[in-house]
Amino acid sequence: MSGKVFGVALGPGDPELITVKALNCLKKSEKIYYPATQSLKGNQDSFSLVILKQLDVEENKFVPIMVPMSKDRSHAVKAYANLFIKVQKDVEEGKQVSVVSEGDISFFSTFSYLLEDFRKNSIDFEMIPGVPAFVLGGSAGKLPLATQNDKLLIAPDLENEEELQNLLNQNQTVVLMKISKVRDWIKEFIQNHDLKFFYGEYLGTQKQFTCTDIESLNERQIPYFAILIFYGNNKPDSVADLSAFNENVPQEKQR
Repeated sequence: MSGKVFGVALGPGDPELITVKALNCLKKSEKIYYPATQSLKGNQDSFSLVILKQLDVEENKFVPIMVPMSKDRSHAVKAYANLFIKVQKDVEEGKQVSVVSEGDISFFSTFSYLLEDFRKNSIDFEMIPGVPAFVLGGSAGKLPLATQNDKLLIAPDLENEEELQNLLNQNQTVVLMKISKVRDWIKEFIQNHDLKFFYGEYLGTQKQFTCTDIESLNERQIPYFAILIFYGNNKPDSVADLSAFNENVPQEKQR
């Protein structure tokens, strides 16, 4: 009897934001693989494990996927290959196993690197979606990410200010992910262009911090788990303004 593998999204950090389906799947799984990073000094860190430990799931199921912290992607590729071998063996033994990731399972997820091998080897798998950090950011910022025909762009690893300016010119809302890589210039860029923004770090956790003013942002170190949402000029400035904004939208076009 063959088993099955599930890609399970844990959500952005708040244990209450995992879906009922995802939680039920974890409870039924015999093994739960979670991504963890390992520094050159041997220190281990896992945001996924922090979330898992807050759920009503047996901890003896947890199995780390160790990915060395390195710009050399060959180390990560090797880790994913080793993970596939383990999961394949589990499935052949008839086990139901889960591979988890914070946020959504198809959005910058470890699970995405396994899909091709699953298909090539006819391994039965299912992906259970979740709430990504930028969606939580939209709610925490109390403004819509998109309305009507707005263009919403999600951009990681920007190269320079010119690239960001081009994206802002072409889209009503731009979400920056992995912004620790642009921390050297992003604050000055926001100030110089007088941009309306929402900043959030460690969203959904006890360390959550948010702000919409440049003075508060200037005080932050900008960690890896941080996002910036830039709103276009057509966006309302507050919830009150949003009500007036929606009154002018034809009802048949609203959802």
